Formats: sequence, structure tokens, C-alpha cells
Amino acid sequence: MELLTARLGAENVLRPAPVADFRPEVAARWVPVGSDAKTSRVDLPRDLPRPAWLLDTPIQLIMRGHRPFYGAPLRTVSPGERIECGWQDGQIVTRDYFVAEANHVHYWVFRERVGSRDEREPRWFLQGLFG
Repeated sequence: MELLTARLGAENVLRPAPVADFRPEVAARWVPVGSDAKTSRVDLPRDLPRPAWLLDTPIQLIMRGHRPFYGAPLRTVSPGERIECGWQDGQIVTRDYFVAEANHVHYWVFRERVGSRDEREPRWFLQGLFG
């Protein structure tokens, strides 16, 4: 680890430091190896997969034939995982997450949930990739 840090720089060698939050973009935190940032215990459902690689910013997917599309039509291959949280800090998240597959590649996508008074269609986003 010292050799990597010496060659790449202390700010470029990272370690996971998850935060106890159900929002993936908040929970998946990476800090420099030398940082004294604390990790939080996060009890996530064990039967629902989470990717190791999350995008910095989710990518909005286009729709073709009522299906999300990312180079090819995506097909959901997992049950949905509903995440509703963020009221405590004003960054409210209401999403349904799925593992989607296209051409033998697995993606972690979510569909935003819209209110009953909202007339627009829910949008789909790519949040992460499975290795």
C-alpha cells in the first residue's frame, strides 16, 4: 500500500468508507487510504445485489418501445428494490431499482417514482455497472 501511495499519490489511492444511508450516491463513499474518515454500518438487503461501480452522476436513459435503452433494449432480471429516503436533509429520493441486462452485460438502473398529481412519465436512469 505504501508503494502504491508513493507512486500514485495519497489522494489517488482510495478505500471504501460507506455511510449509513440508503441512497446509493450517499452511501458509496470513497476516501484516501490515509484518511481517518469513519465508516458506518449499513444493513442492506442481502438478497438484492449492489454493483461495486456507481456512476458519479446517473445517466438518463432513452425509451424505445416502452423499455429503457442503453445501446440495446434493457430487460430487468431482478425484483425491484424501492428506496424512499432523504426527508431529513431535504434531498428526497423515491426510486425503484432493478438489475437490467442487455447483451450479457448487467446494469443497475432505477425508475424515478412520480406523484399521482404529476402528469409526466417516470424516467429511467443508469446508476451503476456490475463487473
